[in-house]
Amino acid sequence: MKNQRIFNKSFLFLFISNFLVFIGFEMLLPILPAYLLSMNASSIQVGLVTTLFTIGAVLIRPFVGYYLIDNQRKSLAISASAALMIITMLYPFLNVIWLFLLLRLFHGAAWGGSTTVNSTIVVDLIPKTRLGEGMGYFSISTTVGAIIAPSIGILIYDSFSFDILIWSSVVLSLLAVIALQFVYSPAAVKREKQPFRFWVMIFEKDVWFPALLTVITTLGFGAIITFLVLFGKQKGLDHIFLFFLINATVATLLRPFTGKWYDKKGPWSIIIVSAMLGFLSLVMLSYATNDLHLIIAAILFGAGYGTVMPCLQTWTVQKVSEEKRGVANATFFSSFDVGVGVSAFVLGILAEWISLEIIFRVVSLSFILVAVLVYKDYLNEKRYKNI
Repeated sequence: MKNQRIFNKSFLFLFISNFLVFIGFEMLLPILPAYLLSMNASSIQVGLVTTLFTIGAVLIRPFVGYYLIDNQRKSLAISASAALMIITMLYPFLNVIWLFLLLRLFHGAAWGGSTTVNSTIVVDLIPKTRLGEGMGYFSISTTVGAIIAPSIGILIYDSFSFDILIWSSVVLSLLAVIALQFVYSPAAVKREKQPFRFWVMIFEKDVWFPALLTVITTLGFGAIITFLVLFGKQKGLDHIFLFFLINATVATLLRPFTGKWYDKKGPWSIIIVSAMLGFLSLVMLSYATNDLHLIIAAILFGAGYGTVMPCLQTWTVQKVSEEKRGVANATFFSSFDVGVGVSAFVLGILAEWISLEIIFRVVSLSFILVAVLVYKDYLNEKRYKNI
């Protein structure tokens, strides 16, 4: 019988590498805008720190997905992690703003390549009958890394200097490259493939439905990362970090259970239940006036959003053949970027006219929409099987 273990050596080292990559990258996010301001950058140029990075990540993913169809995945993973390390090293040496912003475009490209190929390799390593469970475990490396990294970055920057922060990120990227050396990635099977077409490769049509759900779901996440700190200041919530900490903890603790639920029942029931929890979390957050309210909202968000996202990624790769997993993962991550970007832009405009409480309540409806669409898809699937 084929080995059904998830936690083999390759999985563990890929998990470690991905975790280090996320910490090394995410610890820079709250600092780079402030550093650019110290260079007398304008507010528009500060905004371009995120915009150019997102453009680089979205544009590179179709090329990465196409490459992964029939090429060695491990070598690309190592190259992408090494590129992240080298690009990070350059930041302290760029005192010209336009060069700094140009580097952000290349940094986004390296990040887009790394996240896409790592998520494709891990699908190859997980037994197909336990894909939901395995992807749930692997997503801990991204969730926990992304949650704790900003605090680590701020601590290093405030306690030491920007240069020390950069070199800390470089060391983590180097360790990520080393960890990848111990990952076994099966040689890709050479297949006949269609010529590269950017607009075809940027969006894999077979995964349009989970991609759409990903965009809608990340509207809620975009509202959290854009406005939660400001909301906490407005409401006098001095322990806003509790939301991020508890959210990550709950999402992590639930992964073994939710992954098995997905593998046993499929994506529909778990996504519907989790989306409803996400809806309740944002409603609760909008009424928060003390730490207890904040903690309850964080628990609900960790159980809701923290479960929906790995389920959607698993559903995405299950909808395509093996050679298209790279393209499918590229579509998933690009959908995530689009959702967060649209959310930050649109909600930023709305925040000029309505309160943050109302914004959280409005965005909570995105989870209701996800639940309705998934239930409709379940009915269609059931009807199709009965024909």
